This record gives sequence, structure tokens and C-alpha cells, in this order.
Amino acid sequence: MKKPLMILAAAVLLLHCFVFTSFADDTADTAELLYSEIPVGSFEISELSPGIVTGLDYTDWWYSELDDCRYVFLPSTADLSRLVITYSSDETLYLGESAVVSGRETDILSTADTFDIRVGKQDCGKLRIMQSDLGCIYLSTEKYGLDRLDMNRYLVETGNALMLDKDGTIVYSGEIEKLTSRGNSSWDYSQKKPYNLKLPRKADLYGMGKAKKWALVSNCLDHSMLRNKAAEEMCRAADMECVMDSVFVDLYADGAYRGTYQLCERVQIQKNRVNIRDLEEETEELNDRDLEDYPHKLSGAGAFTDYIENSYKYYDIPNDPSDITGGYLLQFCQWNRYGTKCVSGFVTSRGQAIAIDGPEYASKAQTEYIRSFVQDAEDAIYSENGYNSKGRHYSEYIDVDSLIRAYLVQEITENPDGTYSSFFVWKDSDLTGDGKLHFSPAWDFDLSLGNFPNTRKNSEGDTGYSGNPENLFISCFPIHGYDDGGLSSSTGSGRPTVGISWVGKLCKNEDFTEQAAEVYYESFEPFLKELTDGDTPYMQELAESIHTSADMNNARWHMFGGKPYAVFSPVTSGNDFMDSVRLVREYLAKRHSWLSKHWQTYKYVQGDVNSDGAFTVADAVLLQKWLLGAPDTGLAHWRAGDLCKDGRLDTFDLCLMRKALTE
Repeated sequence: MKKPLMILAAAVLLLHCFVFTSFADDTADTAELLYSEIPVGSFEISELSPGIVTGLDYTDWWYSELDDCRYVFLPSTADLSRLVITYSSDETLYLGESAVVSGRETDILSTADTFDIRVGKQDCGKLRIMQSDLGCIYLSTEKYGLDRLDMNRYLVETGNALMLDKDGTIVYSGEIEKLTSRGNSSWDYSQKKPYNLKLPRKADLYGMGKAKKWALVSNCLDHSMLRNKAAEEMCRAADMECVMDSVFVDLYADGAYRGTYQLCERVQIQKNRVNIRDLEEETEELNDRDLEDYPHKLSGAGAFTDYIENSYKYYDIPNDPSDITGGYLLQFCQWNRYGTKCVSGFVTSRGQAIAIDGPEYASKAQTEYIRSFVQDAEDAIYSENGYNSKGRHYSEYIDVDSLIRAYLVQEITENPDGTYSSFFVWKDSDLTGDGKLHFSPAWDFDLSLGNFPNTRKNSEGDTGYSGNPENLFISCFPIHGYDDGGLSSSTGSGRPTVGISWVGKLCKNEDFTEQAAEVYYESFEPFLKELTDGDTPYMQELAESIHTSADMNNARWHMFGGKPYAVFSPVTSGNDFMDSVRLVREYLAKRHSWLSKHWQTYKYVQGDVNSDGAFTVADAVLLQKWLLGAPDTGLAHWRAGDLCKDGRLDTFDLCLMRKALTE
């Protein structure tokens, strides 16, 4: 039996992680470090936010082994002519020819970008000054500090935060209820760690709407730092539902500069995010105890860590609301993560593991309801004609347009996680929503666009490559529990899964593919041109907006320089930040070109039901005959006549066709 693809992928990840970290170590070992030790005990710059009285706005200098020099990384708010330098040394410290008086305001740092450091008569190397033009976040931790949290992902930190926009306006000042690790591969294989942030009360951060929970994404595995942002903007341009917003900031913690971070909204049921009924909140109101305190139970499996078809896990909560049809926030997840990280959830009959993220602590009745609903939808998808045994089409369970858009953003970006992980689905209550599964928000694209070369092969023999812009990738996905041998489980004994994903199965349907091509040309292709084409492509604009911060981030973390610095793909690390952005832009341009050619055969003129390349009165006459049932009347392209965009042809489409021709 061949080794499972995920084992091979894990080996690749470990190898690249080793290469990345060992290169940095080898560089430090072989280079002669003349200035690693100098007679200065501490060096701190404060008063970084003029006019704001706080003890958080300060930073230390930082020593780079790679450059054998020291850096000061300053936020946009710092006035270089009015900073306070505090240091400890037995002798006077000089920057250039100027003596620094410890604890006194000085304008020295405004006079140059690079200084010779001297203590008394001793040469102590160089000090380089860098300044960003982004907003910033200062964190003050109370328990461990970020260095210890970085070494132990299970620690929970608390503290305080000061958040400023680039002009120095206070965005937030107050407590942090929780600061914890976030992510899987982005945590395991990143030197610069990502975090989850929870505030004690809802706050509107940088105009993104009030919420308690936020994510600080490090983008350490993405040398352009723009893959997540580009995908976010693509979703917004394509009018997808529930697009999570984000802003770039400079992060400081306990006086240490930590780099460029992307402060993101987190995926959750909440008014400003996934705005559906909060079933968990209503359930809490009906029960005396915290929901997680009720017994945790499972059905169809021997242990909570098992990945078993038709099994599910839930909480034995006594009281449910009268309406349990929604809202639910679900996530397609990997079989191994389902076992260890999902507390409420289920596995479908064909092996799709689904976590119930909301309600996180779902009752038995809630779990059985949504499990049954999803299973009915899956049964319809995998049937020969799109109908399940109850006579219902998959479109009665699924908002197909949202699924197509979710598929397209994954396909365009060739996201290796694709439908494996971070693939979100929600369903509102039947009383307040449409009673269907909606596929959004799109999330987690740091490994996309050639950043992690990978192969996916499903049970029908379709093979896709994430490192090749000229092929279909996501449509080749299997359900995650499948491997080439058809066996996979958390216990290692293994059971067969269906071996082809929901999207993969639907892509076998010509009608689904036609709809996907139509949505691609209408909603995605125009933005792809804007993102990559012309003298000032939007990708370039995004890069310019964070350029100064990215340069500081590189000085701190050494993310650029070509193959030796690449964590995964050796071709995604440019010589500098803008070069890394160029590589992503060029890859995306190739992807755009190939997809546009691939789906060209499905492109049509709106209203052109006779498929002669033009919309004329002849099309209206043909549609009218077809609707009246005239013998020997066929439509060369029926979807071109669906002007109502409801997936069917009727007199309403004919009326719109006549109106368009008249106008």
C-alpha cells in the first residue's frame, strides 16, 4: 500500500522547516559576530505615541545575528525629533558623534538612518533605524510573555493592549481577556507565531465592527504576506457572503517589536460576521449550567478521537429551544483534526468530517438535526440525477451560488487546504433564513498560489497539482479520509471512504461546471485583471501600502533572499518583499490566463439561446416556441436564456428578453 498523501506532506513540511531553521543556525555559526556582546545592559526608546499617556508605547533595540548589527523598529506615530532613549552602561553611549543622555528627550534619531555605536572608546557596531507607516498594536502581558507562549501553544496569556491607527488615534485601550496560539501548520512551521485575541467586551477595531474575538495572523509562511489579503479582496469583489475583514498593523509586545501582522475578524456567529441566529446563546438561556459542563457523549464510535463514518459527538444538554433548525456554523475538517480538535460534530456516510463550530457545545437534538440535514444534501449530491431517496434535489439543501463562489476562490488560488480544512458552511434558522447551507466565509490562504506544491488525487483518478498554474486542482480533491489505498482512520485500522469530495463530485456535472464558468467570468475574472494587469496592478498597490512595515518585518525575521529562506516552495521567496509580491502576481496572472482559456467553451452571450454568437429577435422567437412546446424545438444553450438567474426557463425570462431587445 502507498503511504497516505498526508504523511508524505507532513514529511515535506518537516524537511522544509528543518532546512529553514538550520540555514539560519548555520549562518550564525559560520559568520564572525563581532558585536553580539557590547557593554550596554539595556536600550529602550519610549514616548512613541505623542500626546498619549501610557506605559505601553516603548521598544527595545534588537540585535541581528545575520547582519551583526542592531535595529530600532519604530511605528508610524513616533516623532523622531522627540524620543526618549534610556540605557544602562558604565560609560557614555554615543550614536555617531552625539552622546546620548539616558532618560532625556532627544532628536538624535531624526538626523540619520544608520549610526556608529560607541561606548566610551569601544566600537560597538551599527544601529539602523527603520520606521513603518501602518497603525500599531502594543501588548503588555501579565503571565508569561510571548516568547514563552511561542514555545508552548497551550499557555493562556492575559494583559493589556493599546491599539493606534497610523495617525496616532486610539482605536482601543484596555484589557486583554485571552491571548492564545492559533492555527495548525501556520503555528507549527512559523518562527513568527500567529495568535488569537479575546477582549473582555466587544470593540470596533479599525472600523471592522464590534466583536470580542480577533486573530493576529503572522503570514510567516507567505513571503509576500498578501495571499490572505488578496483572497479576501477577491471574495469581496465577487460579492461573496460574510467576507472577513482585516488590516495590517505593526505588533509590539513587552517592548519587543514582533513584526507585520494582519489583524483579522474571526469566523464566528455574530452580528458583524456570520450574521445568523445564535442558537448557542438561546440554548444557554434555557439551561442552568455552562453548556461545556454537561456530559460529553458520542454515538457510533468508541472514542472521541475516532474518525468513523456515521458517528457523531455532542453534549447531553437537557433543554433545547423550540426551533433547532439554525443557526449552525460548520467546518469541513481533516479526519485527524476532527478527532482531536472537534468537540461537537459528525462524519457523513461517505467520510466527510464536519465540525460544528456553532453551537460549539451542541446538544444531541441539535447535532442529530444538522447531521441529518447535511446527510440528505450529500445523498443528493452523490446520486446519479442530483436527487436523494426523498425526491429532493441538492439545490433544495444548498445555496448553489454560494458553493460555486466558494469553489472558485479555492480553485483560482489553488489552496492546498481547499475543502480539506477551514472550509466553512452555515445554515440559518428555517424561520429567519432560507433553510439552506451557505458556503462562506473563505478563510486561510497563506499556502495558496504555488506556496505549497502538493498533489491531490481522488478515487475517480483525477489528479491536481497546486504548484502548477495550468490545471484544475480543487475539483480533484478526495474526501480527506481517503488515500490511494482507500483506507484511513485515527486508529490506523482503516475503512474505505467514497474518495471524492462534494465539489469534486459536482464538478462531474456539466450543469454545475457551466454555472461555475459563468460566475467566474462575471464575478471573478474582472478582479483578476485588476489584481495582476496594467502598469499599477492592485496587487502592487496592496504591496506598496505595507512596504515600509514589510521591510522592517524582513529585517526582524529574514523572510526574503531566495531558496535558502523558503519554508515550503523554493520559488516563492524573492530577493526582497516586492520581489516576493512579483512572484505571486506572476503566478496569479498565469492562473488567470489558463482558467479563462479552460472555461472559454462555456462562455456565451446573455440571451443567445440559439448559440449563434449574438442576442437577437431570433432568440426570443426560439425561446417562445420552446416554452409553448413547439415540436422539434431545441435550445442550443438554455442557460443563456435564464435572465432571471434562478436556474430555470419560464415566461419571466421571455419578458426580460423582450424588454432587453426593445431597449
